[in-house]
Amino acid sequence: MSKQYINIAIAGLSLSHSEELKNQLRNMIPQDYIIKWITATDPNIDCLFIHETFYETEGIQRIINKKCFPWLKITKHHQQQQLTNNVLNFPVSNHDELTQWLNHHVLNQEQAPEAETVNHIEAHEIDEEYLSEVLNPENHAKLHLFDAYGSIGIAKPDLNTIWIILERKKTGTDSSFSYDLANTDDFMKIYRKEKYILQDWLWNFYWNSPELLKMIAPDDGHFKILSWPKPSDIQNKKLIFQLSAVFIQGAKISKIADHFNISQQLIIRFIATNLAMNNAVKINIWDKHFTPPTPEVQDKKDDQSLIKSFFGKIRKKFGF
Repeated sequence: MSKQYINIAIAGLSLSHSEELKNQLRNMIPQDYIIKWITATDPNIDCLFIHETFYETEGIQRIINKKCFPWLKITKHHQQQQLTNNVLNFPVSNHDELTQWLNHHVLNQEQAPEAETVNHIEAHEIDEEYLSEVLNPENHAKLHLFDAYGSIGIAKPDLNTIWIILERKKTGTDSSFSYDLANTDDFMKIYRKEKYILQDWLWNFYWNSPELLKMIAPDDGHFKILSWPKPSDIQNKKLIFQLSAVFIQGAKISKIADHFNISQQLIIRFIATNLAMNNAVKINIWDKHFTPPTPEVQDKKDDQSLIKSFFGKIRKKFGF
């Protein structure tokens, strides 16, 4: 029999408890299978063990409801039954119950063909709701941010704080961007002494992620941003502030592009970044918004400015 892979995620446990559970699972699963320890957001997940504290979080519930795989919620209430109603009492003392559960729910499942696995990865869904969860102030968990290139950092949304992997300090990401509940191993990868304001750092992180932004890029329309960003892009800082001054009032993408002679794709990038940050909303055409003056109105304003300047100089010269 050729060896098969089983992708198992353990989330929310301390490092010691996680290692203890891993050792027990290694002993329960036949050697015909190779265990791969993955994160809860991995699209190839076969089984999840999640601590009860994090089970009700929106991110975990989205994963469980969206994907069909077996899972167990881990508790430490030391009830009489070891395993019941998808709840596993930890530490595991009765290995027979867990072994039976694994045999029935995990080992008997057919492995998906490799081609389907690749398609599943490509279909990894990213939308505004998924991205904005990283900023949800009601989320008290520590989130491990990562992508296909490795760890990015650990965010604490309720404290508006993030710790960054030094190598990812000024980089962006792509469609493989994901997040999961952070564990002790994840914290060992970051430099804890240097932390950033999550809202400010994440705005620049998304701004530097054009492939990611394509997945939420809006069509032409009227948009309004809710607050001013703090860009670190020196080259485009002036432009970002110019767009902020306009879209804080509300404006239409194509009209601003034409009036200020700015690339429409660059404005879409600006709006998409703010949508990812939950810092932009689409407004109706009849809502109050910035409207560039027509050429006739602009010429009239220019003439009035010249006349005012002329009389101002005369008053200054003759002391009127």
